[in-house]
Amino acid sequence: MEPLLVNHVVERAATLFPDREIVARTGPDSEHRYTYADYYRRIRRLAGAMEALGVGRGDGVGVLGWNTYQHLEIDYATVCKGSIYQGLNFRLGVDSLVYMSNLAKNRILFVEESFLPLAEQLVAAGANTIEHFVWVSDTPAPQTSLAPLHDYEALIDGAPADYRFPDDLDENDTVAVCFTGGTTGRPKGCPYSSRFLVLRALTRQSCQSMGPYSGHDVFFITPPMFHGHAFNLPMDAFIVGAKMVIPGAHPDGNVFGQLIQDEKVTRFLANPIMGKMLLEAADEHNYDLSSIRHSGFGGDTVPAEMVERFTALGKFRSGGHGMAESLADHTAAFFDDIPDYPLEVAFELMRDNAGMPLVGCQTRIMGADGNLVPQDGETLGEMQLKGWHVIPEYFRDPENTAALFTDDGWLCTGDMGVHNPDNSYSFKTRSKDMIKSGGEWIPSLLLEQTLEAHDAVREACVIGVPHREFGERPLALVSQIENGAAVSADELRDFMLTRLEKWMVPDVELVEVVEKTTVGKYNKTALRQTYRDYHQH
Repeated sequence: MEPLLVNHVVERAATLFPDREIVARTGPDSEHRYTYADYYRRIRRLAGAMEALGVGRGDGVGVLGWNTYQHLEIDYATVCKGSIYQGLNFRLGVDSLVYMSNLAKNRILFVEESFLPLAEQLVAAGANTIEHFVWVSDTPAPQTSLAPLHDYEALIDGAPADYRFPDDLDENDTVAVCFTGGTTGRPKGCPYSSRFLVLRALTRQSCQSMGPYSGHDVFFITPPMFHGHAFNLPMDAFIVGAKMVIPGAHPDGNVFGQLIQDEKVTRFLANPIMGKMLLEAADEHNYDLSSIRHSGFGGDTVPAEMVERFTALGKFRSGGHGMAESLADHTAAFFDDIPDYPLEVAFELMRDNAGMPLVGCQTRIMGADGNLVPQDGETLGEMQLKGWHVIPEYFRDPENTAALFTDDGWLCTGDMGVHNPDNSYSFKTRSKDMIKSGGEWIPSLLLEQTLEAHDAVREACVIGVPHREFGERPLALVSQIENGAAVSADELRDFMLTRLEKWMVPDVELVEVVEKTTVGKYNKTALRQTYRDYHQH
């Protein structure tokens, strides 16, 4: 039986859809356009060049870069040749990046222009497995301590054109690794094999996940490529032969809006922060977003207003539950594809982060007593996962593997949810985000959703802070919509009192912007530290 290899997907795309476009923004007023056939020729040459430098199967390949066409080439040249792609999250601290690079044993590091100082810091701080550096820029490299330093285009131009990707790779060998967070200790690596990546891309084609896709679609690769979901998204386009659009360096809402308008993007998948950026830019500059036929968001909860606005553009996927360990969603809100499912119930479930398990992914919710929770939609427990596209272990990390996998092979997510009577599962909150006040549990997510329903609220993040009498009390950090009507903390509390029990209503602090992690989520770990003495004043 033929192995499941990423190379077979990419080669098929270049053969069947040779003229399909890949469009990448390269500057404020510049772009790079080429075809699938051009792309495939270049990644074969790049793979051959890496082989000539001694980067073989199982060797790590690090990338410090934005979403660019070169980054897309490095990703798939690496995976298709059997090395291990590692997009380094440049927003993490140097110590975390050194740990990640050394754990992957990166032998080569590709560096885009704006990240040269960071690359030099990594080497100085102990990233000691790197033998070659590659300068990825149209401008000549400045004086640097990185050596030997190769030019990206010169490597490709000098490589033989007849390199072929190997067909004898073990489909179960790791070919990519994505690291999670790093806000509560060392980042954990999620290893992906060729089999994992191919199966994950195939399951996403279903209408029960992100699909169905079409060759008429225009994919927008918006999430950072160091994030596992974004790395795998191009596979979806390769399978159906769809056009891809890549935003380039320093993207913002205006970049998103302009590219969607100009390139007629049909698929917009992002995190909620990116969705907010796009909508705010569109409101200010009147970008035409009417080409969007399908949108979806992951990584955090989605405010009801955003659900309504994107639903008005076309098919919308929200709800469900996902994480890097399952390469994004493993439950999804495909209620509108279930015959005779009441539409108003479907939207309510989507707003409630509910979803059905995808094919190939098993879900269960375990109570604190070690037993399955009743299927009543109310009893909280920990969401646990297993399946085709759930990692079986953490990358070269036996300690976290032992701590976070059960004896029967289920991944303990640390996320809390309920099992609904209709067989869907609802994500409610992360276990560390439950606030115990006066002996009662308060889910921070409920408070955040309530606040975000207010017209003046842009962001709402709720944390638990120490309290002498109640143990903990919720504190809401709220930023307001720019150019919107001003609102006071007291007005927001009065708003919540009409929707929540009085004992649940948090104190409110108005802030300019809520601090976030490197992947755009609220940085609750740092915020708890910042506001730990809030009730001592």
